[in-house]
Amino acid sequence: MNSFLKSGFQFHRDVIGRDRLVSLREEAGRLATKTGAACLRGIRQRSKTFNQLATDPAVLALIPKGFEPVRSLLFDKTPEENWPILWHQDLTIAVEEQIELDGYGPWSVKNGVPHVQPPVAVLEKMVTARIHLDDAGADNGALRVIPGSHREGKIKSVGDSRDFSEIESVCECRAGDVLLLSPLILHASGRSKSPSHRRFVHFEYADLNSLDSALKWQEK
Repeated sequence: MNSFLKSGFQFHRDVIGRDRLVSLREEAGRLATKTGAACLRGIRQRSKTFNQLATDPAVLALIPKGFEPVRSLLFDKTPEENWPILWHQDLTIAVEEQIELDGYGPWSVKNGVPHVQPPVAVLEKMVTARIHLDDAGADNGALRVIPGSHREGKIKSVGDSRDFSEIESVCECRAGDVLLLSPLILHASGRSKSPSHRRFVHFEYADLNSLDSALKWQEK
């Protein structure tokens, strides 16, 4: 994990085999058809297939020991849902209920689930695994990151028009690759120039003991 700690991201190639990818794409299609959503939250609770994927030994082998899955999402960028994402950090977590505590806030509600910005110490003990079900190249909305930016903690102002082109890294992935990210790393993605499916599963893992004992992770 040394390179991950330094840069805030790390590639793992060909983690998911071709046969497994077929079944995962079918399950993603089933959920998308059922919900009509391009961004679907709580997929571990909706799908046995994705719940098993979150704790698959091949995936857990990439995650720090003792970390457990605490949030799950499915994203798809299609010709109809081809939106750009501006530079940001993933600063919110999902919990069971809102409890006012020092260092936690602001609060929000997404799909009926309370979300909150926790202290940086909590985010520093989290890792996101993006499991790619389709290729994500530079022309298909691949993620862009600023290496090392996770070490700056919460960045108050990024600026929508700020130019990072000289220092950004483009995270081109093939189907079956897993991209690990710190939630604190600055990241963005542009519109796809040749839009097709760009599905990936987003699992967040955390040290459960890092959260204030008054709160509970929503997916635990």
